[in-house]
Amino acid sequence: MNDWHSDFVTAIKEELKDEKVEIKQEEYLSKEPLRIDVIIIKKEKDVKINKKIGQIFKRYNIIEYKSPDDYILIDDYFKDLGYVYLYKSIMNAYDKSREEVDDIKIDELTLTFVCSNLPKKLISFLVEHKIKLDNSDNGLYYIDNEWIPVQIIVLSELENVEENYPLMVLSNNMYFRNAIEKVFTSINEAKEYDNKIRLIEAAFRIDPGIVSEVIKMYADRLNEEQMKYVINNLKEANFKIYTEEELKKSMEKGMENLVIRLLKKKFSDIPEKYIKLIEDADEKTLLQIADNIFEINKIEDLEKYIVN
Repeated sequence: MNDWHSDFVTAIKEELKDEKVEIKQEEYLSKEPLRIDVIIIKKEKDVKINKKIGQIFKRYNIIEYKSPDDYILIDDYFKDLGYVYLYKSIMNAYDKSREEVDDIKIDELTLTFVCSNLPKKLISFLVEHKIKLDNSDNGLYYIDNEWIPVQIIVLSELENVEENYPLMVLSNNMYFRNAIEKVFTSINEAKEYDNKIRLIEAAFRIDPGIVSEVIKMYADRLNEEQMKYVINNLKEANFKIYTEEELKKSMEKGMENLVIRLLKKKFSDIPEKYIKLIEDADEKTLLQIADNIFEINKIEDLEKYIVN
């Protein structure tokens, strides 16, 4: 049986047998299947994307997203460049009979990294290696000197709430509150509920205090059906998204102050007795009060959450 690959390995081992090298045959590059976070494909390749985050977009646009507690590492940069070239080479031949197909052109591809905070080590690395960066738009870093257009979107630096509010609620952006308010004011139709609720749930993981305040602020601006849907879905989501660690972080952010502010907005004056009870309450109790702020109709209702 002919096995040219094994023959080659034998030959190269013999060729380099006196050199200080290690030769491995058929080493897997990944323990898990390679996959792309997001790919955006234009329905009409010549149509321009109006929003600034998509102005570099061509026909096929690969996105790598990092969660708020994750970073773009130097090796992530090269890995995702590799994903772009793999997509061009593999998807060209996918489900096609011809051995050489060039349906996906290299100049139809772009790469976008999305992260909460500026990846300083990566930026320093690129600058050190003469890779040029253009930061002409707040939160958008364009990288030159690559074969394909590459950009880094830093969510915490975006400033255009009207245009970018869905992305701005995913980070500790200075306009986070404005972005959450925009989510609420943009709920117009029932078909939009699920996506908007998902954004609010994500925002809760960033800053539950601000989100709770905004919910209270806009309670009278949403119709009864909308508000009921928001409240019910958030209640269900809270049980899923708050881990013990997240509860601890919420406490560190000032859950006591949040509950007191919410109650003062609702009742104006809070007896010292209840202030003391709130200060002594644990994180889970404070979270329950914040979650159920709409059901607390008189200050005495606090006792069912705080007093055994």
